[in-house]
Amino acid sequence: MTVITTRDCVRCGTAKVQLTSVGLVSDNASYEIAFSCNNCRKLSIYKAQCSIDLKSNNVNIDATGYGNCEREPVLNIVSVAPLSDDIPPRIAELFMQAAKSRRMQMFDASGAMFRKAIDVSTKHIFGSDPRLAGRNAADALRVRIKALGELKILEDDIVELADVVAVDGNDAVHEIDPYTAEEAEALEDLTLDLLDRLFVRPARVARVKAKQVAAGQRKA
Repeated sequence: MTVITTRDCVRCGTAKVQLTSVGLVSDNASYEIAFSCNNCRKLSIYKAQCSIDLKSNNVNIDATGYGNCEREPVLNIVSVAPLSDDIPPRIAELFMQAAKSRRMQMFDASGAMFRKAIDVSTKHIFGSDPRLAGRNAADALRVRIKALGELKILEDDIVELADVVAVDGNDAVHEIDPYTAEEAEALEDLTLDLLDRLFVRPARVARVKAKQVAAGQRKA
């Protein structure tokens, strides 16, 4: 049996090229299918939900109604631990992009995305903290971080950490020399620590306080 689908090849970049299956593994009606690009012959793996007629020699699952493939290929080469649900989804998404890029040895891209995660984090704070109502966030990241400290929204140690992350992320974005594996790994650790301080710890404290208020141990 041969399974066919049409996708943009992620290996050679050819748009809307036919991909032909060379193998698959199944779990009931859920499949991971290895496809070969009809242009470059290189492989990519896709998840698919299929009801395949195993007697058919040639099944186009995009056209026949037998099932469908996910639009993006499976990237089995990277694994990143899940983040806390207390981190806003868009910020978590940016961090995961950065972390996956580092594991794929795209260190400049990784550093740039860690910086963006912090950039969006500070914009999120300006847009969500009621103490900042009516205030406009500065365009420049380091100026924005400094302002959050001066306005007593962030403690001094968090401001310092955020500034360190911003400066190092700037190196990945602007410097001519390649961003290194060691720099990207250090920046990931610092960024994760910063997200923990910005979002995870405050949420934990808020939950404990709410429990204590409900139990009459603390005034609301």
